[in-house]
Amino acid sequence: MKKDSLLQLKIIEKPFKHWWLFICFFLVVGFLLGLNNKIYFSYIEKKATLFELMWPEVLEWSIWGVFCPFIILLAQKYPKKSSGWFSKVKFHFPVGIIISLLHSAIYAYLRYGIEVLLDEEFIWSFSRNFMQRLYNLPVPLMLYFSIVGITYAVSYYQQFRDEAVKTAEIQQKLAQAELLALKKQLHPHFLFNTLHAISALMHKDIDAADKMIARLSNLLRASLENTGVQEVTLHQEMEILKIYLEIEQIRFQDRLEVAIQVDPEIYDKKVPNLILQPIVENAIRYGVAQFSKQGKIAVTANQVNGHIELKVSDNGKGMPSTKESDIKEGIGLKNTRMRLHQLYGEKGKLILNNLGQNQGLEVKILIPA
Repeated sequence: MKKDSLLQLKIIEKPFKHWWLFICFFLVVGFLLGLNNKIYFSYIEKKATLFELMWPEVLEWSIWGVFCPFIILLAQKYPKKSSGWFSKVKFHFPVGIIISLLHSAIYAYLRYGIEVLLDEEFIWSFSRNFMQRLYNLPVPLMLYFSIVGITYAVSYYQQFRDEAVKTAEIQQKLAQAELLALKKQLHPHFLFNTLHAISALMHKDIDAADKMIARLSNLLRASLENTGVQEVTLHQEMEILKIYLEIEQIRFQDRLEVAIQVDPEIYDKKVPNLILQPIVENAIRYGVAQFSKQGKIAVTANQVNGHIELKVSDNGKGMPSTKESDIKEGIGLKNTRMRLHQLYGEKGKLILNNLGQNQGLEVKILIPA
């Protein structure tokens, strides 16, 4: 927010830091009203000095200058921001009456004291001053609600601006993450291996090569259809993943065993688009392709403690260390971690765990349900 923005109103954010501004403002209001009274008395040809007409107005409004920071703070703190309008009115109406009565009492007492000091000809007693103020009680009550209303208006405006700025920042970061996602979605390494496998199969198994080409076409089409979409249903995500795994199974044939287990009740839950493919690709690349033994990839999806828990595990060697500070993340993990953070904040997590010594790696993704 710009410093010269009129609605920024720092004096509303920190009223006690700028208490003197409130007093000065209301003193000016009192002065102008006193001057207006003088003009009016001159118009009706009624004799009265400027001082006589001005000091009661200045006194009344200067009290509001003292009260104003407290009223603003009260409006900021109570009731809670999540409360509805009815709760706010229910709270501020009795408080407004109390503040108005207190203002009337202070004004009546000070006016009586000043009139005695000035030795004025006509002196109203405290009780008479106070009763006269009670007759006009709606006026200070309206002023109280005006101060509260302005405070709420500024607060809501600042909240709106903060959310707009935050949304713009998130959208910018999501756009950056999407570029990385697009870079990883069709990783050149995967395409190269797939095309190489197709080329090799053309001379050995034409049907398998045709099948791989068809699966690759389906995967490319599905990826392009969801370009720019940040979240898809778990069902859509698993369908794309199955196409990808079919390609890899054709490529590795009997060397790759795949197990997928998904809780049917969470198929409609939203997950980041193509969040699993780079994780599975890493599992195949480092847990299967580098070894001659049969590779096993397991993918599970369940709802646990208010989170969607996605797991991808392999039976490779695992990692020397799964501490976040020790991991040198490639594009896949870095992209996944950044997308989770931008979409879900601290609630989105990427956790790596070794499955025993040289028994594989488990990648766990937690997403708020």
